[in-house]
Amino acid sequence: MTLDISVKKSSGSLRNRVLQDQSFGIVALLLIAIVLMTILEPSFATSGNVTNIINAMMTVSFLAIGMTVVLIAGGLDLSVGSTMAVTAGVAGKFISYGMNMGVAFVCALAIGAGIGLINGLLITKLGIPDFIATLAMLGIGQGFILLWTQGVPILGYMNDAYYYIGGLKKIAGPISIPMIVVVVISIVVGIVLKRTKFGLKLYAVGSSPVSARNAGVSVDAMKIAAYAISGFLAAIAGIHIAGRTTTIPPLIGKGYEISAIAAAVIGGASLLGGKGRVIGALIGALTLTLTRNIINLVGITSSWQAIVIGTVLIGAVLANRASSEFGRKLNRRRNDGT
Repeated sequence: MTLDISVKKSSGSLRNRVLQDQSFGIVALLLIAIVLMTILEPSFATSGNVTNIINAMMTVSFLAIGMTVVLIAGGLDLSVGSTMAVTAGVAGKFISYGMNMGVAFVCALAIGAGIGLINGLLITKLGIPDFIATLAMLGIGQGFILLWTQGVPILGYMNDAYYYIGGLKKIAGPISIPMIVVVVISIVVGIVLKRTKFGLKLYAVGSSPVSARNAGVSVDAMKIAAYAISGFLAAIAGIHIAGRTTTIPPLIGKGYEISAIAAAVIGGASLLGGKGRVIGALIGALTLTLTRNIINLVGITSSWQAIVIGTVLIGAVLANRASSEFGRKLNRRRNDGT
């Protein structure tokens, strides 16, 4: 008898979890958009366009996962775009100077994590608001890469291996190295957030720093770690986008901080902290990438693109909220009927 009851509750709770999931509404809209575009736009489902969507999504995914970690901790990182540009420049320049590719990548990753570490220290130890600290770092990063390159795109770093890293060449069928890296990072970060003490502490810090500190959690250390993770993932995005574009303009990361925040928020992360999931970040990254791709295919002018993307962002958040509320209502009805 007990077993039967537990099974029924489990199956019901699974259904309700799906319906209450904030990502349910946006996933439904994405599926509808994909079906409609496949029918109405012949070039949408071509292998070339699908590859472009996937490669662009990978870049945003790295940034969105890092941003989600920071948002969970109650922070905000506006420097991810410039961090991506700096680390892309470091990787490209060092390789063009003749440095071993692996060593160049390690340098780029270390610099990315270092930038995040500095952000965390500025915010926690000097008491600078996260918006100001990371906005300043955005400007410093952009200025540095412009001075270093003298405003000239970086060339001469591409080799056969980098085409694979950029996703322009596949390792098996449709599978590319960036796809594998995103999957691995998503699994690792997801497990860390949901299954480890570090993750639980991170959510606690974002939900209520005072309560977390009273419970013995080192709030400063958790926030510093969150920003370091964001910087590290921004560096991975920089390494990837350098291979995807085959040249590195000095301001290659401009605007990506907005994409990262938007993707995280679309995926259910809260700007107030204490909330966010890796799968949501991936869904948000796909939403933004797909929206931009559709805009280009249907020929919407650049002057309208920002308006359309902003509208989609608002619609996605409202769809997530409506889906969650719908699931809660179903759950209440079910409970009232038992």
